[in-house]
Amino acid sequence: MAPSDTASIQHDEALTEHYERDPVWGPNSYPALATIEDGAPPWKDHAYLAFWDQDQDVYGFFHWNSSPNHPTTKAQLNLSVGGQQFDLREELPARSDRFVSESIDFDLKGSVKVTHPEVQGDLTLTARRQPINFGPSGSIPKYGDQKPLQHFQHPLSMTGTLTFRGKMIDLNATGYRTRTWGYRDDSVQFPEYYYLWATFDNFEIAVIKHLHPDGVARAGGGLVDDNGVVAIREVHIPKDAAGFAIETRYELADGRELIIDGQERLWSGWCPIGLPRREGPTFAAFDEILRLRTSDGKVGFGQSEYGYIRRVH
Repeated sequence: MAPSDTASIQHDEALTEHYERDPVWGPNSYPALATIEDGAPPWKDHAYLAFWDQDQDVYGFFHWNSSPNHPTTKAQLNLSVGGQQFDLREELPARSDRFVSESIDFDLKGSVKVTHPEVQGDLTLTARRQPINFGPSGSIPKYGDQKPLQHFQHPLSMTGTLTFRGKMIDLNATGYRTRTWGYRDDSVQFPEYYYLWATFDNFEIAVIKHLHPDGVARAGGGLVDDNGVVAIREVHIPKDAAGFAIETRYELADGRELIIDGQERLWSGWCPIGLPRREGPTFAAFDEILRLRTSDGKVGFGQSEYGYIRRVH
């Protein structure tokens, strides 16, 4: 089968030591750049971790943006517990081995610690199934003539103790994590995209469909189960009156079709990615945690993101 059709991670042999920095997480433990040559285009190291414990009504995400040369860095925790909202954003100094802000410490492997007056957590990430490599699809636009971004996603479980405003929770969450690195300025190269991760009992699926600067929309991602990864060839996304997806129809590389025709929002929030102030077109991203249902009745949970450039200025 062609490399873009199915299966495991493809990567440059020169990067092997970095992909194998952690034998469990592989490319998701890829180290960040702490320094870069003067005059280089903006370089970004991003990690995203979405999670949901529906039995305890806990939903949220962590988002880390690190850069050695672009003032867009942050560590963010956006959390909903029993309907109470919390949004923490802190400056994130660039370093290679871990993402550490004032209140959040992520070792880029399997540990996240939170030490904030309102939220404390000692959380362990456990890998499930295989990672999905978004690179072969060419779905993510490049920054100018630079090399394409590297982007990987991996399903996981997240357990541990989370204390929110004095209430202690023994967290038993499902979710996924991402790792992205390369030259990047969202307000320049990402005109619009739709993204969805969905977790069901016997599989997970992740898709991103980007409108490229040349006007062509390209989809990428994969369905992962215990047998491996099958690439997504195309996705169709009908919207409701407010422009939110009400269905996703997937065409898989092995000829199968999957339809998710039920999407119920459980939580939502903004995911700031850009500069603190920008004159001109500016990128925006809006995230949702969802209860999902396939056309044949399977029920799952997941997370979507709507990214687009606001051009009026």
